[in-house]
Amino acid sequence: MPDKEFKLKYKIRNRAAKVLKRVIAEDGLIDTGTLYDSVRINAKFTTEGNLRIEILAAYYFGFLNNGTITIEPYDLVRTFNVRLEQEGIISEMYASYIEWLSGKYPLVQVAGMLRKKQNVIYDFNPLFGDFFGELEY
Repeated sequence: MPDKEFKLKYKIRNRAAKVLKRVIAEDGLIDTGTLYDSVRINAKFTTEGNLRIEILAAYYFGFLNNGTITIEPYDLVRTFNVRLEQEGIISEMYASYIEWLSGKYPLVQVAGMLRKKQNVIYDFNPLFGDFFGELEY
């Protein structure tokens, strides 16, 4: 197993953030611009080989994504994930990870590491307030 996590570079994380901003804009969720302007993405591959994408955004992103008693869920994370796949960004992230692994380990060992199913996991780090739930996607 890899001995440390692999953090993706700013360029690809920024492209992912732009995709999420487009999703927010397409759903008409720009009022004051706070949510749109607050979006940032951190992404890394964990020691288990999972792709962990952290969304940093205004706290109400979580409520808009999951819905509330009075707001239907917008499923922003699900749409974001589909778009990342459609635009090839997730594939690029995996390619960067495989390149990194290949530089650290023999090819046979890398192949063994990649055999198991890897997951894309989304985390949410709320800004400007609290959101205690888990993102639904």
